[in-house]
Amino acid sequence: MADVAATERVLVELLSLEREIVEAEYVRRADALERVGDAVRRLGEIGSPQGILDRAAEELRISSEFDRVLIGEVRADGLHVRSMASAEDRAGAAAALEELRGAPIPLEYPSIEDEVARRQGTEIVQAKAARSRASRRLTEVLAWDSYVVTALVVQGTAVGLLHAEASAATGRLDALHAEVAARYAEGLAGVFERAVLREMLQLHHHELRSAVDWVNTRLGQLASDAGDPAANGHGADPSGAEALTPRETEVLRLLARGQTNLEIAQILVVREGTIKYHVKNILRKLGARSRADAVSRYARTRAWEAL
Repeated sequence: MADVAATERVLVELLSLEREIVEAEYVRRADALERVGDAVRRLGEIGSPQGILDRAAEELRISSEFDRVLIGEVRADGLHVRSMASAEDRAGAAAALEELRGAPIPLEYPSIEDEVARRQGTEIVQAKAARSRASRRLTEVLAWDSYVVTALVVQGTAVGLLHAEASAATGRLDALHAEVAARYAEGLAGVFERAVLREMLQLHHHELRSAVDWVNTRLGQLASDAGDPAANGHGADPSGAEALTPRETEVLRLLARGQTNLEIAQILVVREGTIKYHVKNILRKLGARSRADAVSRYARTRAWEAL
């Protein structure tokens, strides 16, 4: 009976220990993902695409168990390292970054970086294992034993890679490290894409504002010259709009209202590619350099017709 009671106590203790381990892992995961979410939100507050990329590596380092974080841009000729954050040896990290920036890192078979970029996934890499597929250059320059690498994906394309190494105190990389890196990469790609879109919208707004200001000035000049037959130029077409087809004219009117290609396609019940084709022809026929320039030329035509 004593043996049975002792066995039961041991089982109870083991079950209690198992629950503690499960609870600790749950807390560790919840805390890690919450910190990653906070890091992504801080990146979103930066606003500019360049500022986000400059801060991205350091933000992950201070918000995770990673000791070193590397951000690189995927191009046709390989991986171009942009930034690196390190908890220790800042001078050494700066020297390593300078060396890695000297030339792109090849992305070719059988490197794991090439596979991650193509499959847009996440991998834990044992850099010094036999037959390791780790990037030889990264391993030599950074002296990594193991690291996580994950793809930065924007609009379905891998535009960059994120590398991260755990600190010695953290120990061996595990599935949570991979999940943290992947979650952060997804958030980083999202805030970067939104920042780029905001920048493009601001640029287009500036172009349209300039076009409107130019049109208003020109309309004032035309109104001043309206009493002078020589200045009227009745029957003239300053923009060459007469060369446009009825459908191209319709597309141009919608462009003047600020509609996007997709919105125009939905209004006219055609494919977006058809609208892009029409816009290309409009620019060519009007001799316009941009959509804003075409709109301003259209506005001038309307002004001439009113005289």
